[in-house]
Amino acid sequence: MSLIDKQEITEVLYRYARAVDRKDFDRVADCYFPDAIDNHGGYVGTVDGLIEDMKSRHATIDSSLHYITNVLIDLDGDTANVESYCLCYLRQAPARPGASQSRATIKCRYVDRFERRDGQWRIADRIVVFDESVTDEIVDGLASSWVRSRRSFEDPVFTGKP
Repeated sequence: MSLIDKQEITEVLYRYARAVDRKDFDRVADCYFPDAIDNHGGYVGTVDGLIEDMKSRHATIDSSLHYITNVLIDLDGDTANVESYCLCYLRQAPARPGASQSRATIKCRYVDRFERRDGQWRIADRIVVFDESVTDEIVDGLASSWVRSRRSFEDPVFTGKP
């Protein structure tokens, strides 16, 4: 059973990353129990507050990628202490089309306590431990003919088409 539990926990982490990157805030909330507390840098509090904070902070971010790796899970019955590494790329929308953009690269770790309640693993407590945040000015050179990601339900992961 422990391998199944570990896979279920890992999938919650991956669903969290996709939900943040697609601005699917209802799915972000689904990764947490309603009474969970998140210490997310500038925000500490409940999941509802975290969602409002994310909506505000991500309003001007036109590209978000969260890579979750090195997932270590220590199971103890219906509780799991989980550490996972996260590398984030957050790009601000340009002031005008074709202008340079700020891109933050953030190295951090999620230190989570997961719980299994009613058969579901979710985050009960999270501390985001930051290692570094670097901001660069970039010019996006992606050709306009390529399929672009979207931070919405218009993304091909939801529509199945470009």
